[in-house]
Amino acid sequence: MNQNKYSFIDILQEKFDGIETPIIQRDYAQGREHEEKKRGRFLEALKNAVEGNGINLDFIYGSLENNKLIPLDGQQRLTTLFLLHWYAAKRDELAEEKWDCLRKFTYATRVSSQRFCEHLIGYTPDFKKANDTSNNYISSQIKDEAWFPSAWSNDPTIASMLQMLDDIHKKFSNIENLWGKLCDERKITFFFTTLEDIGISDDIYIKMNSRGKLLTDFEHFKAKFMSIIKRNDFSQKIDNDWTNLLWPYRGENNIIDEEFLNYFHFCTSIIRTKTKGSNPDEEPSDYLDMISLYEGENNKENLELLEKWFDCWCHISKQKEIKDYFSDYLSNSEYEKGKVKVYDWDTDLFKDCCKKYRGIGKNDNNFAINKMIMLYAFIIKNTEGKDIHDDDFRRRLRILRNLVWNSDDQLRSEHINTLLEKTRKLILSGDISKDKIDFNSRQKEHEHEKLDWCKENPEHTESLFKLEDHELLYGYTAIADLGKPDMFDKLHDLLSLDLLTLGRALLSIKDYRQTFKNYKIIGNDKKKVWQQLLHRSDQREGFEKTQEAIAKLLTLLTDITKEKLKDCINKYLKEKDTPKDWRYYFVKYPKILKKAEEGMFDWKGDNENSCNVTIMRKKNYHGHSWRAILVAIYKEEEKKMTLNNWGENYLTLSSGKKLIYDQNSLLVKDEEGKVIEKIDQNNDIDIVECGVKLAEKYS
Repeated sequence: MNQNKYSFIDILQEKFDGIETPIIQRDYAQGREHEEKKRGRFLEALKNAVEGNGINLDFIYGSLENNKLIPLDGQQRLTTLFLLHWYAAKRDELAEEKWDCLRKFTYATRVSSQRFCEHLIGYTPDFKKANDTSNNYISSQIKDEAWFPSAWSNDPTIASMLQMLDDIHKKFSNIENLWGKLCDERKITFFFTTLEDIGISDDIYIKMNSRGKLLTDFEHFKAKFMSIIKRNDFSQKIDNDWTNLLWPYRGENNIIDEEFLNYFHFCTSIIRTKTKGSNPDEEPSDYLDMISLYEGENNKENLELLEKWFDCWCHISKQKEIKDYFSDYLSNSEYEKGKVKVYDWDTDLFKDCCKKYRGIGKNDNNFAINKMIMLYAFIIKNTEGKDIHDDDFRRRLRILRNLVWNSDDQLRSEHINTLLEKTRKLILSGDISKDKIDFNSRQKEHEHEKLDWCKENPEHTESLFKLEDHELLYGYTAIADLGKPDMFDKLHDLLSLDLLTLGRALLSIKDYRQTFKNYKIIGNDKKKVWQQLLHRSDQREGFEKTQEAIAKLLTLLTDITKEKLKDCINKYLKEKDTPKDWRYYFVKYPKILKKAEEGMFDWKGDNENSCNVTIMRKKNYHGHSWRAILVAIYKEEEKKMTLNNWGENYLTLSSGKKLIYDQNSLLVKDEEGKVIEKIDQNNDIDIVECGVKLAEKYS
């Protein structure tokens, strides 16, 4: 990308024949009444630059036509600079030949705006009268001129210009030799790049400006930041190294402002927790308010950290693209040797942060604490941990992934400082904390166990890592028997089969239900249900039952295929001594399992082998619920009956009669409630088949 640095006067006097704001541009907005705060910040930044080391206002994009600059992004800044130079020329009482070049600045958004600029060039207000009395403001003096029609006050560009002139006078009236500082010392500059240089059309900017977006937040931030930092090399890094770093991540607006500020916010959030604690409610939401963290000698270390955390990515980007760097360590599809799976995440965590970070614990933050921790690990590796052997880093990164994915309850904003510090220690030394206030304690114990096991079984570590990466386990492999590593691959393949068929096959082997409060959890076709069942939890009982059922099924299967699972199911259903209890019906009629979105069932205190089971749509009775046997009957003959959704013990037949399941018996009642027929459940009959026949008979 061709980057050329200009001052405003360069454009007018030397480089080009002038500046013409095209008709596609929106009105000048920096002078609007509701922009007072933003306008004040921008002018303050310009004042500090004029009195100090100067400022660069980032990129201005446009086209060159007939040797004129046609801005398509930067019109707001250029207009403010035009007014500032006009003010300097008139107030410093310069000879016309010095400021005559200002006539080259033209406005094409409205004829009235163009005419106003032409008249303004030739006009000189009485600056001695331009005090705080409204009648003598520069704007008031201009409005009193004969060449100023009253209708021009309704032109939004003109109104904004007038307001800006008043504010410029308030801010710059005491600065001597203002013109010289602007033009001779070039205190205010910007980069100008043509659209042809960056290979895009002006369509993007036409659309952008039609939305009326202000493009000056970043300039305000940078101006204030540099006025506090007072380091020329830092400004150069922002304008060059860091801009080039972020350029590949620019958005549709073809600027990197948001990406820069998001990553700055990310770094600042972490640095702030290290120095001021971890209360997210006290975290500033305004980027300008974050700058104070780097102000003064006492915050020198904070600034050094910020610089290192930007520079480390610059160093990497010089060797390879950052996305390729992350792809060397992370995957999000199949298991890859030497890499850590991050599932549905974008593996380019740096890009993800630049695009999505909004703050610790913020509801609209799609770059949450889990991603913060993982990206922080890479930053530590590339700043403090440059000497860490690559194999060690990969192993520690895997441990961290396992801890992060299994610590949902611990990844809270109030714990962020501790979590980050434990992450740092893990990456630098391999130390897994034993504290109870950071990552999940059970997972940490599991990681210690696996570390010891890997040292004794190096030939099986890849099989273990592949199992860890399974989407149902994400690092927690307690469901596997570490004493039988030859089963790791079989278990991985088993968990990759059709989940509903797997759940039925397991039930044909053993009752593997887990208990949550007063309810039971059974696997169905939902991944989220299996993820619960395969992770031990203090909130559930019966993990060992699931563990034993899976181990037994693995032993019985010669091949890990869906067909073999169906063979187990069919064998169970055909055996004469298979009791027709709840397991029989759950295995034979999979619609029972599918109906429970969370895998939750309620036996309501009945015998746990009873068929009197309620299916819960959610984890409580706030949602729909149904009797399991009635669901099975209904799904076999839906056209002849209606299923109620609130746990009632009956189906309404098309004839108006009711088919009732109660106390392990089926009853048919007529409209008056009289029992027409009753079938008691026993081990010689399939009560669902009987229900279907009754429905056909009485519909």
